[in-house]
Amino acid sequence: MRRCAIRGSRGVAALMALALLSVLSVTASAADDTPVRFQGRVLWIAGETLMVATDDSQSINVDLTHVPQGEYQRLGSNDRVVVTGTIPTEGNRVVATSIEPLEQ
Repeated sequence: MRRCAIRGSRGVAALMALALLSVLSVTASAADDTPVRFQGRVLWIAGETLMVATDDSQSINVDLTHVPQGEYQRLGSNDRVVVTGTIPTEGNRVVATSIEPLEQ
C-alpha cells in the first residue's frame, strides 16, 4: 500500500481549499432551489406524492418526502391546502417542506 503525506503549508492550504470548494458546491446547488408557497385543492395522494390543482386549473406534482406524514395523512380528495416548499432545478415538481389544510 502506498501512502501520500501532505507536508508544509502548501499541502495544508491545498487541502483546505479542496474542503472549501466541496462545501461551496453543495451550498450553491442547494441555493438553486426556488422557494414557493401556493394554495390548491388535493386531487390525489399516492405514497409520497401529492397532486394539487391550483385555482387557475394547473396540476402540480408535490414531493412529500420532506414533510412529516402527520401533516398530510388525513387529507382527502378536494381538501384545500397551502403547500410550502421549493422547485428544484429540474423544475418538474415541488419538493414540499410543509402542507397545511385550509379551513373550508
